[in-house]
Formats: sequence, C-alpha cells, structure tokens
Amino acid sequence: MPSPTASTSADPTTSAPTPDVAARPKVGNCYDTGKAAFQRQRDDSEPVSCKRRHTAETFAVFTLKSVPSTAKINAVGRACNARFKQYVGGSPTISKLGLTVILPGSEQTAVGQNWIRCDVIELANYNGKGGVPRTGSVKGALDDRVPRTLRGCVRHWPKVDQPVHFTSCQRRHQAELIPESLNLGGPRADYPGRASVVADSKLFCKNTVLDYVPEARNYYYYYPKLSGWRSGTRDTTCWALDREGDGLPPL
Repeated sequence: MPSPTASTSADPTTSAPTPDVAARPKVGNCYDTGKAAFQRQRDDSEPVSCKRRHTAETFAVFTLKSVPSTAKINAVGRACNARFKQYVGGSPTISKLGLTVILPGSEQTAVGQNWIRCDVIELANYNGKGGVPRTGSVKGALDDRVPRTLRGCVRHWPKVDQPVHFTSCQRRHQAELIPESLNLGGPRADYPGRASVVADSKLFCKNTVLDYVPEARNYYYYYPKLSGWRSGTRDTTCWALDREGDGLPPL
C-alpha cells in the first residue's frame, strides 16, 4: 500500500499585535499618575474610578495638530487656569488643589493621539508638580469656600527657595495660605511689569491677611513673574505668618 503523501502548508503570515493603549482622556476621568509621569508631563495610563486612589482628575482636554512647542503648551496652560475655576469653583492658588498639564505617552503618540489634558492635583507642597493620592472627585470642591481639609498650612516656614510643605491645619502652624487671591490679568492680558505686580500684590495681602488670620504677626506673598505669566500664572498668593510667637491657632 502506498504511503500517504504528507502535505505541508506554508506558515501563516504573522504580524505583531497592536498594543492596547489608553483612549483619549475625557473630562471627569481620574488617573493614578506616578511621580515619574508627572515629572515628564506624559502619562499613558488607563483611567480609574474617582472613588478609588488616584493622583489626578481631568477637567479639560485640548486637541493639538502637531507636536506642541513650549509656546503652545504655555497657551494651553493659560486656558487651563481659566477652566480650573469653572470645574473646581475657585482659583488654583487658594488651597492645596493645583493644576498640571499632561501630554500623551509614547505609545499613544505612536497611534496618533494628539491631546493635552488639564488635571486637578492635590499638592504635597506649594508649587509642587505631582499629586498626592486621594479619593473622591474635587468637582465643585471650592464652590462656596475652601473646606478645612483643603486649606494650606505649614508647620515650619522654610528658608527662601526651599519647598513649602503642606501639613494639617488642625494643629498650630507657622504659616497659613489665605483662601483668597488677587487676579492680575486674564488669559490674553500682557504682563503688567514687575513694579506694578509687586505694588498691587503687597497692598492686597496687607489688607487681606488679618481679615482671615487676626493672630498673624506678618505676611508673605508670591506674585507672578514673567515666566510664570506666560504659562498661565496670573494670581498673587498671600500667606499669614507667625515664626517667632506661639504660631497660628488650629483651624
């Protein structure tokens, strides 16, 4: 009996699978963005429930037509500042809530995603870049006032150019962020000049600090410089200080 003829077929053509990438972000998404992603300002993670641990909450998304320049990112930053107040209910300079802009990760860019998202973050320190873990949405969190849990207090006021680390306001502290700020210009306004900004900022804080913290012995303020103005920082921030006495009372 003749042996059966074995037939072979050519190996099927194989192709590398398309990697699963997170979709374009949506307003209201929350993300557990890591420290390195915050530093790079790029995040390709999937959204998580805002009821679970997260470090960022998206409040605006902008579409780009090409790889963004620094000027374009700054323009988005200025728009983010305006949108922040609409979403959260207050300025990003009156509480522990701040903002950051995030671009797509490398895999998202490779498949053609071209967006910038604006995120609310809870800061560990004033002017920080990364968000601390939290649960729950912050939409409307500052609508009526700054709640005590989001007030910014500092146990030990640092030296110049050192990070200003937030601590609990429920114990005595040396410094307290005033929950009101001075806006010095809209998104399209030109920089007023340092002398004008400093004069207006000093007068505003001098007249505002004692209204909130009568025990304050001094005050300090941060005002927008030209570089910050270009990226959207338009508010002066006031701090009540007592570095020599018994400190400021708990809120």
